[in-house]
Amino acid sequence: MNTAQRLRLQRRFALRRLGGVSMVAAVTAAFSWPAGLALLALGLGWAWWRAEREFSEVVELAFSGDPLEGCSARARLVLEPLRAQEGGWRRRVEAARRDRERLIAAWDRLPIGVVWLQSDGTIRRLNRRAEELLQLRRRLHAGQPLALFLPEPRWVERIRTAGEEGFTGEVPQRGETLYCRLQWVPLEEGEALLLVEDRTEAMRLERMRRDFVANVSHELRTPLTIVRGYLETALDSPTPPPPPLGGYLEQVHAQAVRMQRLVEDLLTLAQLEGTQPPPAQWLDVAELLETAADQARGVAPDGITVEVSPPPRPREILGVRTELESALGNLALNAVRYTPAPGRVVIGMRDLENGECELFVRDTGIGIAPEHVPRLTERFYRVDRARSRDRGGTGLGLAIVNHVAQRHEARLLIDSVPGQGSEFRLRFPPGRWRARVR
Repeated sequence: MNTAQRLRLQRRFALRRLGGVSMVAAVTAAFSWPAGLALLALGLGWAWWRAEREFSEVVELAFSGDPLEGCSARARLVLEPLRAQEGGWRRRVEAARRDRERLIAAWDRLPIGVVWLQSDGTIRRLNRRAEELLQLRRRLHAGQPLALFLPEPRWVERIRTAGEEGFTGEVPQRGETLYCRLQWVPLEEGEALLLVEDRTEAMRLERMRRDFVANVSHELRTPLTIVRGYLETALDSPTPPPPPLGGYLEQVHAQAVRMQRLVEDLLTLAQLEGTQPPPAQWLDVAELLETAADQARGVAPDGITVEVSPPPRPREILGVRTELESALGNLALNAVRYTPAPGRVVIGMRDLENGECELFVRDTGIGIAPEHVPRLTERFYRVDRARSRDRGGTGLGLAIVNHVAQRHEARLLIDSVPGQGSEFRLRFPPGRWRARVR
């Protein structure tokens, strides 16, 4: 029986009861109006009492959960759909409870640490892996600011600004130090998730790889220098070698120069990865731009113009001169290599509205397809291997630039359109630059 049929049956019961009382009152009123009114009042009272009694029975059975066999037919009409709806809700509540338990179990079994933060930065919930990595306890630290329990309070802001790349730092433990990668994932209403990943083993393997590359590069430097010296002596001798031998020696010399450049870049990259940056100093931006432009002009072929676009007002940037000159020099040399004549390369600086600043190198070269841009900072990644090798590239220049940017709290941004040119930007936070102090 559906709901509409139940309502019609209830209405029929009520109309029958009211009709019976009215009929008896009418017959009695035909002989005596006072007796009819009294009988009508008595009948209505009796009807109200029956309705109240049935309502009490319905309420009692609804909350008690007792079987419906002993109740009246009218009470059963009300209680049966209520019991059915109650059963549905109970099943839904039970399913939701089981889902919640499964989610909590999955939350605690995640291989990475997760901290749920409220909008004010306090800890709302954390899983077991986060407890292990950050040395926290749910009952003890829930509701307290996360910044109080990180190795440094300023880590919170650094993690926020790191974005999807995350921030890797040292987390002291009992008797050891872990290297943890922390990533900020914003949620609705100002809340966020802090993902904590143990990168200690990966860092150890990376250190081993870096040390191996540095050691091999050091071992190769001396023999390459000797080979190159003998080749240059033979090529520059007063009596040049016979034509076939001279051509062979020139090819060997070109490869020796390329190998020596590769070794130098490997050593530079190993130094950037394995050492702490030297003390930073305030450097004149115009001098950095001119130095990079001079390097580019020294190798630019005819038809390529190299220009400097200085900031409208003198600026200084906080950094290490050798590293920033290396980064800008690499970007400028790449721009010259991949810009056909007639072409133009611009090296400059611009201020941004949010207080940041950018050092940029823009060219009118061949451009880069969008699918290659995310991988340009990988070691030895080349868009066109043959062209890069022919133009003297080692495949490490942008990796060096990216590491210099990270050591200066900057970001390397790349915009490129195939056939129109590229722009490489080093974006620095507000605290890294200022107006030049006279």
